[in-house]
Amino acid sequence: MHTHSIRRVLGAVLLVSGMCGVTVAGQFTATLLDTSEVRTQRDGRWGAFHEAVGAAARTAGEGRTVQELRAQGEQQLVEASAAISIVGRQKYETRMRLADAVERLRRFREQYGVDPEDPEALARFTATQLDAMQSALRWYGSSRLVSASSDGTVLTRLLTASLPERAQEYVYTRAVQDARMYVVTLSQDMTALPQLLATLRADHDTMLTSYHAALDAYDDAERTIALSDARLAQIKQIAADVEEKIRTMQVELAQYDERIRQRAEGDLIALGLLSGRRESGRSVPEFIWPTVGRITAHFLDADYAEFFGIPHKAVDIAQAQGSIVRAAADGVVHYVQHGGARGYSYILIGHRGGFATLYGHMLEIHVQSGEDVHQGQTIGLSGGEPGTIGAGPMTTGAHLHFEVIQDGVHLDPITVLP
Repeated sequence: MHTHSIRRVLGAVLLVSGMCGVTVAGQFTATLLDTSEVRTQRDGRWGAFHEAVGAAARTAGEGRTVQELRAQGEQQLVEASAAISIVGRQKYETRMRLADAVERLRRFREQYGVDPEDPEALARFTATQLDAMQSALRWYGSSRLVSASSDGTVLTRLLTASLPERAQEYVYTRAVQDARMYVVTLSQDMTALPQLLATLRADHDTMLTSYHAALDAYDDAERTIALSDARLAQIKQIAADVEEKIRTMQVELAQYDERIRQRAEGDLIALGLLSGRRESGRSVPEFIWPTVGRITAHFLDADYAEFFGIPHKAVDIAQAQGSIVRAAADGVVHYVQHGGARGYSYILIGHRGGFATLYGHMLEIHVQSGEDVHQGQTIGLSGGEPGTIGAGPMTTGAHLHFEVIQDGVHLDPITVLP
């Protein structure tokens, strides 16, 4: 008998054996469980389960939580605002000094016809002014106001002109001397002005770059906050949509229960393992692991809730991208969500006894709504790698998100898995 057929019959036997009390069905079940293949699968599942329980849950600890992302954005916003204020003030002060230096250069160029940024022309102008000042000093020394005696002493000569005239001449001569001194000093200052201008321009460019960087940081911080808020809103919307699908499924579960029961009884009757008697009461499905791997986030995991901002009503089973995902029990596919390149893809299956299972972050989905599925049947391929098809925003690595629901209430999947 093929492996798929064994699983199918085994699932049907487990569904009804406890209700109808058929001895031969129990013996047949024991025989099947003792086969090497089933025992190997069972031992493998238990080994992986115990290893996962013994290991620390990683719970998507890599990266930043939604709250951390927003807090980081708010901190960046404060720092960027402070930088804009400080650098903006420094930039303003540097720009004022630069404007003053440029104005001084312009006035000198217009007044004296010399470009201070031409060092040779400025040097010639300065030398000319020095010569003129020295000539003025010599003329002043040989003026009518002062002369040297034959013995070398400096004597004030009595001139024929009146005292007011001599004072006026003195004042005029001194003014000419001071003007020459001012021009010489100014031209010497102009020698250093080009270097000062170059320094101020470089400082202003640096300040401008820093100011623009602060503005960019401010914009980035605002985007970070907006993205964290949008991401949290998206995650909450996905969770709300899933919850709504689960609620609407509840009214269909009774029909699914009868449909699955009839199918299971039909399989056993066909094998001669069950008479035409109908079972009574509610049957609880025997679940199998949809895939085997390390558990990275447990049911209602606090770290998950902190990271993504919503409760984790599932277990996350680490599995390589593109691994096979199987139906955990016989059932009917109630809903299939194809999330596309950026959205969240999942499969929602109804089972007997008011149970349902959800398989999240599906890379590929191989079933459709309304389809009957058997326990162990491949229903798709797992995904979860960030940025891949069907992964959605609630993931940091490849895995299967597996939920178990009974009568609309989420259960810890570990409590119903073997």
